[in-house]
Amino acid sequence: MKLIFTLLFLMVYFPSLAFAAAPKPCAPVISITSLRGVLYKNANLHGGRGPTFLVQNEKERTGKRSILIKDKNCKDISAFGLFATDKPYGARYYEGVRGGKYHSAKKLKSLSKGYILVEGKNKWIKIPDPTVERIGNISK
Repeated sequence: MKLIFTLLFLMVYFPSLAFAAAPKPCAPVISITSLRGVLYKNANLHGGRGPTFLVQNEKERTGKRSILIKDKNCKDISAFGLFATDKPYGARYYEGVRGGKYHSAKKLKSLSKGYILVEGKNKWIKIPDPTVERIGNISK
């Protein structure tokens, strides 16, 4: 009973504290296939930096050094870290750089129980199967 009164007190007098732990929803969700200049690859074959996320389209870049990877329930599972922003590929993010946990694509799929959501610019980008070799598109 005391717990209920404490929670009610917090909700009335300190609403930001009472709801601070509530997760932010992952919305809106956009499929990677509907975006131009964005590509996901299940591995970085030459550098060994794990799954790769390329954002060639400047309008789709977040400007962040690290972008979150979440499961289908919007729970954090890892991150892509920015490796470089250059031509011709744009912003190159790798799961094994800056904040990533060096998970393989199979591990990301296992942790997400299906698809993953990648933090985009004012949206979440859905990767339907993180083990697929590549999905999305960029121009060379």
